[in-house]
Amino acid sequence: MTSSLRERRRQHLRDEILAAAQALIAERGYAAMSMEELAAQVGISKPTLYSHFSAKEELVIAMATQAMERLFAVVDDGDPPRRSALERLADLLRTGVQVQMDRQVTAMHLWMPEIVQMMKSRDESLTQLCRIDAVVVDLVRQAHLHGEIAAGLDESVVVRIFYALFMSPNVARLSLVNSPDPETMPDAVAHFFLRGVAAGKA
Repeated sequence: MTSSLRERRRQHLRDEILAAAQALIAERGYAAMSMEELAAQVGISKPTLYSHFSAKEELVIAMATQAMERLFAVVDDGDPPRRSALERLADLLRTGVQVQMDRQVTAMHLWMPEIVQMMKSRDESLTQLCRIDAVVVDLVRQAHLHGEIAAGLDESVVVRIFYALFMSPNVARLSLVNSPDPETMPDAVAHFFLRGVAAGKA
């Protein structure tokens, strides 16, 4: 077996493990899920599981990393920007909300303060978090310089509005109202962001 084939199989198994972990966490909760149960769900031995992930914390970080990769796809489209800075912020926000809606219950774990703190303790994850934040701050500054943001709105306020809306799927799950429609919520959140911060909007 060639090394490239072994690597593809290893990556495929890693993806299977993450998918099974996501399903178990959604069903039972992070604290209740055990590595033994996860190994049985995937049909592998515990040593094989631990060769991919040494602890549950690493599983959560890997899930969050996958989520952030979708955000990077929006940031790194490879082409010169064809949309304004404010529109690109809305695109990033829309994708961030969609990622969380796709992940349903597990998304609430991925962006909780303790999970973010866990990610900050790992160099690779910290680099990704800082990279996303740098993009958000830079786009807000560009939008401000080009007069896209309403006069009187401080850049730091706009950044915090962005992150508050980014977290909105999690806040919604704390309410007794029905769950939001995953098909319409990302666009709705992006719309509210644009209406709230764009220059000339009432």
